[in-house]
Amino acid sequence: MDEVLIYICFQNHLITAHGGASPQGEAETYNFILKVSFMNNYNNKKLTANSQKLRKNMTKEERHLWYDFLKEIPVTFHRQKVIGNYIVDFYCASAKMIIELDGSQHYYDEGKQKDEKRDKYLSSLGLTVLRYSNDDVNNSFESVCQDIFNNLISRGAISPPSP
Repeated sequence: MDEVLIYICFQNHLITAHGGASPQGEAETYNFILKVSFMNNYNNKKLTANSQKLRKNMTKEERHLWYDFLKEIPVTFHRQKVIGNYIVDFYCASAKMIIELDGSQHYYDEGKQKDEKRDKYLSSLGLTVLRYSNDDVNNSFESVCQDIFNNLISRGAISPPSP
């Protein structure tokens, strides 16, 4: 079997991933450890218990978007995913995309400032944040779903429908 070696440069960090037989067992082990330790920088273990509680107690709008759309499309979304010091509502790794559903607290100055800081951090990781209000989900559900679907297509996570 041929070895496959992939080099990825992300924010001045070199990440390597490979598979197959390799005579460089020591380097292979080092590269695997590098990849795991680098990716774990984005998962704050202190927030894991809280994210599990949030998954069990989703808002009405989160349940609606999850069960009536995200769970049914041909890409994987994670609910209440820990990324750094934040828990995002929905995360799609293949599209590098986050979906946030905003309740009323997000429209006050303090909420806006927190969202701006959070979005800046997530963007620094190469992630795109899509924000929808709870009102959008409740009153314009099809438009929200179409926008998410279009973003998945534009990011190459899914293929456009055949004509």
